[in-house]
Amino acid sequence: MPEGDSIFKLAAKVRDAALGKKVSAFCTHSIPDDVARTVVGHAIVEVVSRGKNLLIRFDDGRALHIHLRMMGRVVVRTGPALAVLTGTPQLVLDVPGASIRGSRIPVLRLLRAGGEGRAPDLRSLGPDLLSPDFDEDEALRRLRALSKRQIGDAVMQQRAVAGIGNVFKSEVLFLQRIDPRTLVSALDDEALRGILRCARKLLAANVKGGPRVTRNSLVGPKSWVYGRARKACFTCKGPIAVINQGTPPGRSTYFCPRCQEG
Repeated sequence: MPEGDSIFKLAAKVRDAALGKKVSAFCTHSIPDDVARTVVGHAIVEVVSRGKNLLIRFDDGRALHIHLRMMGRVVVRTGPALAVLTGTPQLVLDVPGASIRGSRIPVLRLLRAGGEGRAPDLRSLGPDLLSPDFDEDEALRRLRALSKRQIGDAVMQQRAVAGIGNVFKSEVLFLQRIDPRTLVSALDDEALRGILRCARKLLAANVKGGPRVTRNSLVGPKSWVYGRARKACFTCKGPIAVINQGTPPGRSTYFCPRCQEG
């Protein structure tokens, strides 16, 4: 499931394969061919992640914006792997020695120069948890603006804080011993800052490759509660519960009713 750590790692892969190189081929189902052809010949000058968003910036000021949501997939192929690429993907972005392919991408658009600042979904993003200049005070302020929401829903709002998805939401709230159904207004600043700091720590620990790990153990699952409905909690042995939160149909939140009581 793509969350802030996944997109951060994807940005690093694209950067390593394509930064500074000129586009040799570019096409996508969502951008007209005559527009897509104008990207060819331009160099990739920057590749960044912003929360769950990937931005590939070109030397003419334009940027390719990708958001994978639940089902999207982007792969980067280099060297011998290029010879085995088959099929007709939704996205093809080739540079010398590398190919970036994508499928089932729900948000895929080419932004004009300066378009990032005008795109409502990008402009409204909260502080990025993986940014080196993460603004904790601003993230706290934005969470406070969602005072009537349950905390398990509020931390998923990218306009409050960018990068948290279902997995990290469930894991962070378990580690902080906070019931996901608690209203933001019922939590003091110390509790909210604890959530933000724990989320930053877990995300940062998962950007170096390999499978996602939130529970360091030599045996058993690598997560505390996520995906473990009705199984025994590793701490109290009680059953893990799962609920839906947010706008219907909602998103799954896993938690331990005993460890996260009240």
